[in-house]
Amino acid sequence: MDTAEYIIGYGSLLNAYSRQTYSGLHAPIIPVMATGWQRGWTTRYGDEAATYLGVRPASTSVLSAALVPTRITDEIRHRERGYDFVPVAPETVSLLNPDTLELGDARLWIVVNREQLHADSDHPIPQSYIDTCLLGCLETGGREMAQHFIASTERWDGHRINDRDWPTPLYPRGAPASAAQRDEIDALLRTAGV
Repeated sequence: MDTAEYIIGYGSLLNAYSRQTYSGLHAPIIPVMATGWQRGWTTRYGDEAATYLGVRPASTSVLSAALVPTRITDEIRHRERGYDFVPVAPETVSLLNPDTLELGDARLWIVVNREQLHADSDHPIPQSYIDTCLLGCLETGGREMAQHFIASTERWDGHRINDRDWPTPLYPRGAPASAAQRDEIDALLRTAGV
């Protein structure tokens, strides 16, 4: 029997539309908290003029995330270019619903960005990406997960741009958001002081 393999998704992989549409990942995901990782707006790709989420090791930090069942394919490596696939010890991951599965000897991976960069006007944080991630939090773990995502993510002070209504949003793997969803996301960000 094959060993189960999961990526710890902490950004757009939380979002069903983004994951299914752009990476063909249709299996259900499993909400988790992963200890030892700090999420922040710190990643860039050379071929995209934006700043995205990354993580860095941080022993006391806890990351709201989800286990995404997948093998590490060329398509996944392309989606996560600019990151290294780092193995994660199963004992550092807590299932939000322990009855979901047994991790046993599962292989867990997290994508860690190679550089820690701050968003600037040439590489802003796109609202379309924020929307995609927060919609993913809302569908995966509700308002509580979305609030934790905002509160536990660093570097919100980087340059941001509202590309929601652009004909082609800056983030190419985004999920569409309704007016009501946008209002909810804006309220969550405002309440958190972002």
